[in-house]
Amino acid sequence: MGGIIALGSLAIQIIVPALPQLAEGIGATPAGGQLVISLYLIGLALGQLGWAPVADHHGRRPVLIGGLVVFLIGTLCCALAGDLATMLVGRAVQAIGASSSLVAGRAMATDTAPVGKAAAPLAILTSVTLISPALAPALGGAVTSIGGWRALFWILAGLTLIGGALALRMLPETRAGDRAPVHARRIATTYWQVLRQRGYLPLALSNALISGGFFTFLAASPFVLDAAGATPAQAGLFYSAVACAIIGGTLCVPLVLRRWPRGLKPAGSVALGSGAVVILIVAATGAHLAGLFVAMSLIAFGAGLTGPALLAEAIEQQRERASAATGLFGTMQMGGAALISTLAVRLAPDPAVELALIGVLVLLALGLRAWGSGREAR
Repeated sequence: MGGIIALGSLAIQIIVPALPQLAEGIGATPAGGQLVISLYLIGLALGQLGWAPVADHHGRRPVLIGGLVVFLIGTLCCALAGDLATMLVGRAVQAIGASSSLVAGRAMATDTAPVGKAAAPLAILTSVTLISPALAPALGGAVTSIGGWRALFWILAGLTLIGGALALRMLPETRAGDRAPVHARRIATTYWQVLRQRGYLPLALSNALISGGFFTFLAASPFVLDAAGATPAQAGLFYSAVACAIIGGTLCVPLVLRRWPRGLKPAGSVALGSGAVVILIVAATGAHLAGLFVAMSLIAFGAGLTGPALLAEAIEQQRERASAATGLFGTMQMGGAALISTLAVRLAPDPAVELALIGVLVLLALGLRAWGSGREAR
């Protein structure tokens, strides 16, 4: 399941090194090439809203398998694209297909976990998915240099076929659904019920703020690293180390839950809070890159501990609407993070201010989570 979910992330990360060649190959401008990434992210965010009610009412497995078929069709369209319009259509279809596994996979993990224990399997799924951003850019660059940018989409198509075969053989249905008709009014009612659940909205917004901090880091850090004299190779190691810190945090979730069941939330909060304070100091003093590395490693590790716990906490009280709760959670995460980072870059073009904003966003996220948990307790 983790591998299938990772396909959606892989379709972003593996393309990044090949964007110039891809744009040239389809006769697009650099700005047009950027749409290949941005349109995919929009489709990935919005697609979850469409798949979620279907998975709740008609079962997880049909959504997962159907999404893989849609993803494969979009991937083949991209592989054969000769112009920007065809490429964008293929990327939109790809994103819609990939969003199904985010919804169905997380819902299946929640379905099969005992009540109150969903954070551990969700963390395992997250840790597998996060391997993609750590390895995919290097893989994409190597494949492009050998076989050209189209080879990337043929590799994605082959991996999709493997994922589909494994899903058909190994993944059973975890919730058959009620087979009731899915229509616009019922979808709207379901999402309204999800939002009304006590504590859900603060937790989802908290997750979006943490993700927004990471998007802002990705926008600001290249200029910070360049100004500090870091070479491209050193910058690559920096990002890989931060990605490993997130993976390490998610892998620690099951261990913490076994040995210290009530310690997951405070451990994640301490790591996030410490990282936020350090990055505020870095922004204020212009400290060495070592300070930025320590700050982002702490935030990344804390996010790895906290992300699965936030999702589990948000949906634990409404398992009958698990797919809708998961889909809306993911849409708010990706959409909110993209909006926050875009506003940060436009309104605060100074990298030092953007670094300070990361700390502010993380601290706001911790406050929102504490407030949401307090409301749920009352």
